[in-house]
Amino acid sequence: MTKDVVRQWEKIFGKDMAQYLHMIDALALNSQKTRYSFTENEQFETLINCNHAKAMQTYCGEILARSHLGAVTSILRSRRWITAVLSAFNQTNLLAFAAALRGFIESAADSSTSLGSVPLSLATNNDLIVRALSGSLGEGLVSAKELEDALIHFAFARHVPKAEFQTTPPSHNAKHVREYIKILEEGGVPGVLKCYQTVCDLTHPGMSSVWMWLRPRGDLEFELNPNQEASDIAGLLREYVETIQKTAMFAFNPGVVTLRVLNYFPIEHFHTSGLMTWNLSGFPLWQKCLVGLNGAPPRNKERPRMVR
Repeated sequence: MTKDVVRQWEKIFGKDMAQYLHMIDALALNSQKTRYSFTENEQFETLINCNHAKAMQTYCGEILARSHLGAVTSILRSRRWITAVLSAFNQTNLLAFAAALRGFIESAADSSTSLGSVPLSLATNNDLIVRALSGSLGEGLVSAKELEDALIHFAFARHVPKAEFQTTPPSHNAKHVREYIKILEEGGVPGVLKCYQTVCDLTHPGMSSVWMWLRPRGDLEFELNPNQEASDIAGLLREYVETIQKTAMFAFNPGVVTLRVLNYFPIEHFHTSGLMTWNLSGFPLWQKCLVGLNGAPPRNKERPRMVR
């Protein structure tokens, strides 16, 4: 990453968000080739009846697999939306800028809604999951239905046609966009609803996608002016830069903290070693996870240090 690129990020998003994006890119998640495999329901039911310990080992391994899948893809998806925002900015394309910013907001809201509770659930049940993974959970049924449903919702939620509604599990049914945006509002993201409405009006398209090409020259006189997109984009950034900065926390933090917690479990291909050098003391979610882990040692033992 060149210094010129980072300086541009700082100019657009501010220094803190630019540094965060740089750190996320340094994890090189887009170069991972992790494979995930899952057991069919019928096969799992058979396993429960004949080998309980193996069934619990399989179940907990798949919970960690779904958690890793969700965390990595949520980070990559939001990062690609940011790439689209930057591309539109560099091309002075207001419509593309609005569409990309809208996608970023929706991606952040979805990640926070579906994955926000995942790392704390894993951390709180660390000891039980580790025992299950070792094959030593001889009795007692491990069930994490809420966690499982949240992970399934993230991976499979979509608009379900009316004809399929009765036969589709609730976890596969996407929420209304307003429900997602409400998560960001309740999380204290300033101006997020107004920002979202503004970029939607440009994207849908609405009135603003027409008047972006015109400037008034009197009460009933207008002039075609197709070269004002740069100033319109700059205006959006001035008004909503704090909205974008705060939204980034909801976009990336759930995935980052989930990957950090996965370092505490003995499945090496779900480890993200680069995260062990991150100081997450400013992340409230991570502080809660530390309490849940209750002194459990990380399986990846790289020494944490402050990242600047």
